[in-house]
Amino acid sequence: MIQQVMTIVAPLFLLAAVGYFYGARMRPEMRITNQLVMDIFMPALIFHVMIQDDFVPAQYFALMLAGALLMLGSGVIAFLFSKVVGISWRAFVPPAMFSNWANLGLPLYVFALGEHALGAGVMLVVVGNIFCFTIGTYIYSGKLSSLEVLKTPMIVAVVVGGLINLLNVSVPAVLLVPINMLGQVAIPLMLFSLGVRLTRASWRDSHAGLVMAVFCPVVGVALAFLLIQIFPMSNLHQSILILFGALPPAVINFMLAEQYQTEPDTVASMVLIGNLFAIVSLPIVLYFVLTN
Repeated sequence: MIQQVMTIVAPLFLLAAVGYFYGARMRPEMRITNQLVMDIFMPALIFHVMIQDDFVPAQYFALMLAGALLMLGSGVIAFLFSKVVGISWRAFVPPAMFSNWANLGLPLYVFALGEHALGAGVMLVVVGNIFCFTIGTYIYSGKLSSLEVLKTPMIVAVVVGGLINLLNVSVPAVLLVPINMLGQVAIPLMLFSLGVRLTRASWRDSHAGLVMAVFCPVVGVALAFLLIQIFPMSNLHQSILILFGALPPAVINFMLAEQYQTEPDTVASMVLIGNLFAIVSLPIVLYFVLTN
């Protein structure tokens, strides 16, 4: 079983490591690449998943609700905990709520649980992004943001894909094949991009980073276990929710903290150390999921 766990997680961290060392040496400008992921590759992946015959949106409702509550619950606990440890709540709460659902989560679900886990993972990414670019930007900026997130290509892909699925419209193969090819680019490129982005993170506030590194998987997994007792879900969705709770902070936290100048060095340390700690914590959680 330990060998199986390592077979699953090793490709994830190796791809991210390639990105990290390439980024440290070459200092590439990833803005355009990241924009392509958000505007083209991820929407293509979401759209392709949602128009499959076996994709039934209603079957993901409990998981999406549980994922939303897990994020909100993590935020509330993080707010209270930040007062105890003396870390600014505006810097501490978002990394506790917004984890690497896409860059690390999607490949983790697929490698660990199979291709049939992709649809559920995609739905959690959609919920997470809506929360991140509304609640998250409010916390970092102190201002209510517009609902521009609802106009993003990712959400458009959800709406259009959902309508095609609901109306049982057949998409011609001449369109389906290139859409699938674009979507297949997303997962490896997101892992590589994660590694490159981590080269910009910081060790300056290692205390906050270590606190967050432990906080995320402990609180996230505990809340996941609580929520699977409340909401009726399949074994697959229970496993995905537990892995979702164990994910480290997303790099987008550092980008937003830097944009709004909300203690970017502290947030960068949380992101960097949290993702490094995941090398230890994720295999442990994955071992539990696979053996139960």
